[in-house]
Amino acid sequence: MEDYVAIDVETANASRASICAIGIAQFKRGELTNSFYSLINPHEPFADRNTAIHGIDANLVATAPTFSDLLPLLHRWLDHQLIVSHTNFDISALRQTLAKHGQPQLPFKYFDSYIVCQQLIAYPHHRLADMAAYFGIHNAHEHHALSDAQTCGHIIASLVAQLEVPTLNSLLNAAGFHQLGVSSQLEQKKFQKTSVLDLMDISHDVKTATFEKFTPAALFYQRNVVLTGNLQLMTRATAFQKITAVGGTPQHTLTATTNFLVVGHTNPQVVGNDGKSPKIRKAEELNRIFPVITIIGESDFLKAIAQ
Repeated sequence: MEDYVAIDVETANASRASICAIGIAQFKRGELTNSFYSLINPHEPFADRNTAIHGIDANLVATAPTFSDLLPLLHRWLDHQLIVSHTNFDISALRQTLAKHGQPQLPFKYFDSYIVCQQLIAYPHHRLADMAAYFGIHNAHEHHALSDAQTCGHIIASLVAQLEVPTLNSLLNAAGFHQLGVSSQLEQKKFQKTSVLDLMDISHDVKTATFEKFTPAALFYQRNVVLTGNLQLMTRATAFQKITAVGGTPQHTLTATTNFLVVGHTNPQVVGNDGKSPKIRKAEELNRIFPVITIIGESDFLKAIAQ
């Protein structure tokens, strides 16, 4: 798995250019290896609402370094790295603060773990605290920039492990994003259509890099796919979108033209003690005549849509 750096910031007020704390967590092969945290004196007024959230006020940052003071360190931590933040607020704040200080944007790629989780995890909410609870990750100090950055990084590592995908690129493919880059809520539709925003050098105009819509080597390419049972990590509608995204054709009814049957969780009280749904039984019956339907579980399905 690629190395990555998770970041989180806090702001003094409603302006995203008022960063008053930054946390950076470095992950190698999914393991936390190094961290950095600093308060920042934004030389801006603190809003009561913001202080109530993160506990930082003007007195606390009175002797803290300014953003300009920290810039050489930020270059060493972030330049040419793969960055992740939970929602694009932190990246937006970093970019706006750099602009405020008349500095060029830092060269890196990034992606939004909130959107990735939203695409891959069937859960009522996908905030940092929700995903930490989902994966059983202890966030020692919520709304503390370093603790939140570390939690964000652990969420990505946990998601990669749960889906059993080999790379972050595979993870983003599974989420519907076909190349490492940026995946914010505002840009999500662009990703899912025909392009990806490549931010290796965000100091220049953002350029669009096209990609082939389908990969012929993908397992589901030009194949008919039927689902049965409940998938644990996504809704059936989302699964159909993923199948289509890799060139497959989702089917509602299993027939002799079906190539794959994806088996999710089945309830023995509904389908019988052996856990076999009517679609599973029909696939087995058809395969006895001529073995053409491949039956796979959710884990293999997730690997297939990540190709």
